[in-house]
This record gives sequence, C-alpha cells and structure tokens, in this order.
Amino acid sequence: MYTSLAKLVPILLGTLALAAQAVPITGQINIQTGSVVLTPNMLGAVTDVGGSSNGRVTAVEGAYPAALMGDFVTYKPFIVAVGSQSIATFWSVTDTLAPIGTGFNYSFDLGAITSVIQTPTNLFLNGAGTLRSNNPALDATPGLWSYGINSADGSPTGGAFSFQSNNVAQNVAVPDGGNSLILFGIGLIGVGGLARSFKFIA
Repeated sequence: MYTSLAKLVPILLGTLALAAQAVPITGQINIQTGSVVLTPNMLGAVTDVGGSSNGRVTAVEGAYPAALMGDFVTYKPFIVAVGSQSIATFWSVTDTLAPIGTGFNYSFDLGAITSVIQTPTNLFLNGAGTLRSNNPALDATPGLWSYGINSADGSPTGGAFSFQSNNVAQNVAVPDGGNSLILFGIGLIGVGGLARSFKFIA
C-alpha cells in the first residue's frame, strides 16, 4: 500500500505543476478599428457596423506584449443591439515575428452586447465575451469590450469619424484549474495513510 502511495504522489504533484502553468489574460488592449461601413449612414440610426481589416493596435498593457503596437487587426461586422451576438474571433491580431514579435495570436469572442448609447453624433457600446491567445502560457479569460464612434455632424461623408475599440480582462475570480481539488486529494491520501499507521500501532 505504501509503495502505491509513493508512486501516486509524484504523479499528482506533476499534474498540479502543469495546472499551475497557465495564467489569465490580464491588462487591456486598445484598437483603432480602421475604416468601416455603417448601415444606415448616420450615427443616430446605425443598426449594423461593418468589418475591418485595417485596424491597428494603439495601446497595450498586462499580458499583451508591447510588440503588438501598430500590428494590423481584423474586425468582424456586428449588429448594434443589446443581446447575444456570439461572434467567434470577433477581432484578431497576430504579433508578427519580425523584428521582435512573439508570433502569438490574440483574439476576442464576443458573447453579447450589454449596453448601447446612441445619439445623432455618438455611438457607444459595451459587451462581454472571452479573451483568447494561442500562447500556451495564457488561459482563455472572461473579458469586457467597449466600442465608440463619434462625429461632429453624425455623417461619415461629412465629418471625421473616430473608431475606437477597447478590451480588458473582466475582474472576476479566476478558476484555479483544479489545484484546490488536487491538493484536497493529496491531503485525503495523507490522512488515509496516517489512519492506517495508527491502526497498526494500536
């Protein structure tokens, strides 16, 4: 019995070490979304925002590497309405390897738009979804999204539009990947071993 326990503990500890490696995507990323088509063509009436392939990363912090600055971002079209959108890879950016990039991709799955503020000269949206990266050191993380468009006269043909998107990791408790359960299991095994020891002594 003690030999089996001695073999089991290193396996559990190894599993614990693997579970502890990945970390949430913290910090935030700002994206200038580039030229998009609005339908209809006035801010106060927009119902659809078109996609973009010429957006750029303008600011990063936290888990997002500084090498992402200036990289191109692709954006998928979406509907201006509160509710579920469920758009996988809503935006995506790959940090190019040359000259100092990491080569990793960063993206966001939009789950829902949670609020819409629309006036004749402004459009502001907030949403929620999941931040992702193919960097194996980073876990998929709940994230918040905001998007803003403004124009002095509300028309993309008669005024200068500003398109700004911002994402930030949601401030929620991050699951520990099963660490607590593994530690609890190891504790139970230890208690079981001690109980057997006392039984033999008695």
